[in-house]
Amino acid sequence: MAIDLAVWVMYFVSIYFAVFWMTVILDNKIKDIPAKKSKKAIPKVSVTIPMFNEENSVIGTIESVLGLNYPAKKLQIILVNDCSTDNTHNVVQNFLKENKTRLKDFDIRYINHKVNSGKGVAMNNALKISTGDLFVCLDADSFVEPDALRKIAPYFEDENVASVLPLMKLKKVKGFALNLQYVEYLVNFFLKKVMGLLDCIHVTPGPFGVYSKKILQKVGGFDTDNLTEDLEMALRLQKRNYKIIQLIGAKVFTLAPEKMKGWFNQRNRWYKGTLINLLNYRGMFFNKKYGEFGMFHLPMVLSAAIISIFFAFFVMWKHMIKPLLGKVYDLSFINFDVVHLSNVWVERFSFLDINYMILFFTFIIFTFGVAWVVYAFKYTEETFTKKGLASTAMFMVIYPFFLSVVWLGVVFDLARGKKQKW
Repeated sequence: MAIDLAVWVMYFVSIYFAVFWMTVILDNKIKDIPAKKSKKAIPKVSVTIPMFNEENSVIGTIESVLGLNYPAKKLQIILVNDCSTDNTHNVVQNFLKENKTRLKDFDIRYINHKVNSGKGVAMNNALKISTGDLFVCLDADSFVEPDALRKIAPYFEDENVASVLPLMKLKKVKGFALNLQYVEYLVNFFLKKVMGLLDCIHVTPGPFGVYSKKILQKVGGFDTDNLTEDLEMALRLQKRNYKIIQLIGAKVFTLAPEKMKGWFNQRNRWYKGTLINLLNYRGMFFNKKYGEFGMFHLPMVLSAAIISIFFAFFVMWKHMIKPLLGKVYDLSFINFDVVHLSNVWVERFSFLDINYMILFFTFIIFTFGVAWVVYAFKYTEETFTKKGLASTAMFMVIYPFFLSVVWLGVVFDLARGKKQKW
């Protein structure tokens, strides 16, 4: 009885949030509001590229920064190698030596950590020597579009703006894991854009997250002991009532895990960091001081986590794994004669046995999910090619199960105190 009640609560909460955000979409125009034009000189920008074992991608990342449509004398590039165990250090050093003439107009600094200290420390060390008005984090597996900085910088004319974020897409989409993430990224960043309409952005991702350096220093820089320093920073900025803006016109492309094991490990770190930070900032929950962010959004994020964990523990067990084990048990009595058991099942089947109420609510949630994907493709300027349709089908049917497995892993790791750095 308790499990059935929890299932109905899960359905109700899921539909409530889906309807709420769909209403926000219908009531607002999902587009980038142009920043106010200013006669001030364009700001100097410090772009930091923290790296750990990125020998295969870091040069492409650096090249994307060098290719920005932004004056070289207004750019500072800070490279921070956090004691990589691969050939990252030599790759970067060779690149800098071989391109001295080409790089002479750029202010490039290189920091090489002798001890692996984590991304937060790497970012803070870069912040200490930065000379720009704006401070940028660009992960060493990501590549920014040439016009992104030009589109982002003007928004900092508003002194209350702490961070402006670009739309993130995948650089490469090939194979099962990447096709699944292709839709995941589009939906998540479209959702962030919608959340931004109510000032409800709770994470400032590493791929080209741009910050006001003055505000970043004022709040104390990045947390050096945090699994998701970008999420913690966003919560800290929200707690001080600064503004975070998500754009969809400025773009950055990133390399995602190509295997499901890599995807699982990455999401494990992200979601583990989410739970830990929500616990640390629990004072913001249902606090009118933080508007919709505290009263609605943070409880929604926690509810989504609880629903995923509940789905994994109870729904998958009761409605999928347990019935399957029951069928296997029944088959053992008839020497696994699948044909005979199928015939018996067909003879005994009745439409009255179907739980139409659960089927109806499942259909409603699925319909909202499809609507979200359609809107995400539309506003991120993606088209439903064969790849898009196949990826969407996988995302709608398979993704929730994988997500639940990730959350189970998070719960297991937290129970035994496991924690990682990068």
